[in-house]
Amino acid sequence: MTEEDSRSGLPLTVSEAARTVSDIVGSEVAPKVLSDMLYRRELDDRVCPVHAGRRMIPRHYLDVIAQKVRQRRGE
Repeated sequence: MTEEDSRSGLPLTVSEAARTVSDIVGSEVAPKVLSDMLYRRELDDRVCPVHAGRRMIPRHYLDVIAQKVRQRRGE
């Protein structure tokens, strides 16, 4: 992802979102954690649609994901 992409508000892949959420929560969040949360409907898959075989995570949803990761960890 380029610096321009990060400013443009383009959605992130699950891997990119996991790196960003890791920065927000202050510890590593593996992409599989996000995938599992989507599979279990802990995250809204309507907000994070699949496009061309890739799950796309909108930037406005990252804080929600971080909060749910913290809750899941009991923080």
